Amino acid sequence: MDTKSTKRKAGIVQRLLLKLRNYFTTGILVLAPTAVSIWILDKMFRWFDNILGKWYTELFRELSLDHAYTIRYIPGIGAVTLAIFIIIIGFFARQYAGRKFFDLWEKAINYIPLINRIYIAVRQLSDSVAKGGGIAFQYPVMVQYPRKGLFSIGFVTRRCEGTFCQLAGTAVSSVFIPTTPNPTSGLVVFVPQEDIIPIEMSVEDAMKLIISAGFVSPDIKLPIVRDNDESEDDSGNSI
Repeated sequence: MDTKSTKRKAGIVQRLLLKLRNYFTTGILVLAPTAVSIWILDKMFRWFDNILGKWYTELFRELSLDHAYTIRYIPGIGAVTLAIFIIIIGFFARQYAGRKFFDLWEKAINYIPLINRIYIAVRQLSDSVAKGGGIAFQYPVMVQYPRKGLFSIGFVTRRCEGTFCQLAGTAVSSVFIPTTPNPTSGLVVFVPQEDIIPIEMSVEDAMKLIISAGFVSPDIKLPIVRDNDESEDDSGNSI
């Protein structure tokens, strides 16, 4: 009887521990997305706050040494100040005097070596974001990169245009290949149109696949037939 009772108690304890482990695992899976999101937002907030916040910290420290001020740091004051500063600059840039000032500023920047190249690249990027509401990934694709036989997922950003296409000798498209797990960095490759394999997947699903290092894998259907020119039916509507 003692042996059976001991085994029964051991079984109850084992089942209880198993349930606790399962509950703990479920709790981690539920809390992880929220915790990571809060962590990322906190890092971004601290970064923005520190741009001007450090000057406030120095000012408060100097005042506290003179016993004129007791507060040494106010969380968020740097971020609020930066936001107000950006709004003021935006307001000024929309006025006549502001437009003239920034026109002269850009002309002066063009005469500074190296800085002018960086400025032009960033300006073109910001203009594309302002006009299109964001960097437009047309659709996800697969390309053979970094060598033939190995496939990478990328996003077509632009079709071939002008002199670059003529120099390449064939129709090419620029494909952005993000890195894992940080898709904000990556590289751009120019791929011949016939070597691009469109995949039947949304941009969001492709990003999930890249960020998760391949763990989140939605169903993929290959290939999609995509002509350079859209085919039209007899009524003139695109199909």
